[in-house]
Amino acid sequence: MKVILVLAPSWGIETPHLGIALLSAALRKRDFEVKVFDFNLRVHNLHKEQGLWRGEEDLRWEDDQDVAKFINENNELLDLFVHELLSVDARVIGFSVYNTTYKLSLELSRRIKKLDSNKLIIFGGQRCFPSPAAEGLINNDAVDAVVVGEGEETLVELISKIDKLKRVEFCPGVVCKKNGKIIDCGMRPAIANIDRLPFPDFSDFCLQDYGNSRQLPILSSRGCAYACVFCSTKLFWANFRLMSGARIFREIDYQLGRYPGVSFFTFNDHVINADMRSLSDFCDLILEAKLNRQQDNPAWGQLIWRGAAVIREEMDSFFMRKMRSAGCVELEYGIESASLEIRRLMHKPPYDLDVLGRVINDTHNAGIDARVNFMFGFPGETEEDFQQTLDFLKKNQSAFSQVHASETFCHIDPGTYLSAHLSQLGVSKKRFHPLYWESEDGKNTYPKRLHRHQEFCRLAVSLNIPLSSGGHKIMLYKDHFLKKYEEYLSSQKY
Repeated sequence: MKVILVLAPSWGIETPHLGIALLSAALRKRDFEVKVFDFNLRVHNLHKEQGLWRGEEDLRWEDDQDVAKFINENNELLDLFVHELLSVDARVIGFSVYNTTYKLSLELSRRIKKLDSNKLIIFGGQRCFPSPAAEGLINNDAVDAVVVGEGEETLVELISKIDKLKRVEFCPGVVCKKNGKIIDCGMRPAIANIDRLPFPDFSDFCLQDYGNSRQLPILSSRGCAYACVFCSTKLFWANFRLMSGARIFREIDYQLGRYPGVSFFTFNDHVINADMRSLSDFCDLILEAKLNRQQDNPAWGQLIWRGAAVIREEMDSFFMRKMRSAGCVELEYGIESASLEIRRLMHKPPYDLDVLGRVINDTHNAGIDARVNFMFGFPGETEEDFQQTLDFLKKNQSAFSQVHASETFCHIDPGTYLSAHLSQLGVSKKRFHPLYWESEDGKNTYPKRLHRHQEFCRLAVSLNIPLSSGGHKIMLYKDHFLKKYEEYLSSQKY
């Protein structure tokens, strides 16, 4: 049986989509034929000059008016995509659905159903869980089933039932329709031992078409061991699970052997150092391979990798040098604020500024780039709190390889702890908007957060600290973002 997997705009274009590669591997392990269509990349290559794939533009892909305009301007292209999908003799077409891909995935699904109602459309991905979100998706006539949560086991079982019974049938982890009624089949338990998952299959992707043809993504854990109040991770990954260092090593070994030219891996984990033993074991195995296996495969000598990490006291200069020797070239730290009070409100690990600064400097001194993220205007942040962040930037200026100033300053994602405790944190519920929210006392507003963002970015530039592209764009087009905010205010009914 053939299965099509589709990625619609908008998503990243630096590397192939890891989720689809994981599903491809799981399906092929059960002898299903898989065909992948990365329409996101193809649309990007036609419209990349418009800058719609920058992080600060994500909300445009969720806006009805902006998406309707895009559809109208690309009507023939979308029809072409649909005909390509229908030209493949596959009963099932699955879409990887996120907030930024949802609307175009649904548009393509409607066009598919209009031409061939017998095609079975399955949605899965981050937009599809928890279950209430899935029930909202299944209400669309063009969607036959929604996979809730991890897809490797659920999708394989669902496809197996479709292959045998020629219809969508009850399957744990799925929300579907039967005789016009919505059936919630209940959550499937999380995959307990992720060491047993097959290695991602990127064979349907042309690696040369992506931003870095030497690079592949890797996921060595599910969820996050921490619980920052602004993060939506817990909505999707309730339980934190991670691979052993040996399993991570085997996957890299496999990919290096299968894809000549690849030597750079990006860990898509929320944090790679939640288990220091696993990370240390992984580094030891890499060091051994670099020493003993370069003659068999020169890629071992060129191997480099990067990932996101949390500040931990154990990340000392010795461990940093070990990571660098094992190929680590960049660590991304979510500092967010140098105010200990704000970090406490965020539920960040309770380290003082000396530890924060020491770890970042040890990272830099080991030869690893330290890319550090900051937020602005978190509920309760005072001028004094913000000044502490500016002072921290100045004190450690030589250690930053880049600072990422959040383009949304402090976006309050629906479903997060933060969104459920607005009053407790002094956020007004009146006319609440995830981006344009304001504090009950009126002191924390979007323009105020924008001002702090600008002040932070100007200081970074004056200190010759590299600034993320999103920060530069907001500095250049501040008036544009203020205008969008004013348009929002004028659209509200008072």
